[in-house]
Amino acid sequence: MTLLGRLTLSVAAILFVLAGSANAQVAEFQKILDGYSKALDANDVETLVGLYTPNGVFMRDDMKAVIGQEALRASYKNVFATLKVSLKFNVQEAEQSGDLGWARSISTGKVKVLSTGAESNESYNQLIVFRKEGGVWKIRNYLYASSVTVPGQVPK
Repeated sequence: MTLLGRLTLSVAAILFVLAGSANAQVAEFQKILDGYSKALDANDVETLVGLYTPNGVFMRDDMKAVIGQEALRASYKNVFATLKVSLKFNVQEAEQSGDLGWARSISTGKVKVLSTGAESNESYNQLIVFRKEGGVWKIRNYLYASSVTVPGQVPK
C-alpha cells in the first residue's frame, strides 16, 4: 500500500472513531434527558433534583439563576404548583472532554397554566453542561430559552 493510501486509511479510521464517540455521547445524554422528561411529566421533584450535581445550576432568560439542590427543589416545586409541563427532548449534538460534556437539545410539547387551564404548544432550545461524578453523568448547568419567535420580532 502506498503512503497516500495508508494516510487516507488512517484518517478514515480516526474520523470513524470520532463519529462513533460523538454518537455514543449523544445517546448517553439523550438517556438523561429522557429521564428528565419523564420526571417533568410526573411532577417528580426529587428525580429532577437528583439529575443535578450538588452545585447544579438552572437558568432561563426571565429569572435569576437557581443554584444548588435546595434551590432547585424549591424552584421545581414552584413550577409544579403553577404549571403542568409535558416536553420531549431531542439532543442535536454533544461532546465530551474528560469529566465534562455538553449537549445542545430542542424540546417540544405542551405547557398548561394550572390557574387558568390555558394550554400552549411550546418549543425550547437548551444548552446543558454535564459533569461526571462518581462515574455518573449529572447536570451541572442547564440553560434554556424559548425557540418560538414572537410575531413582529426580528432576530438580533
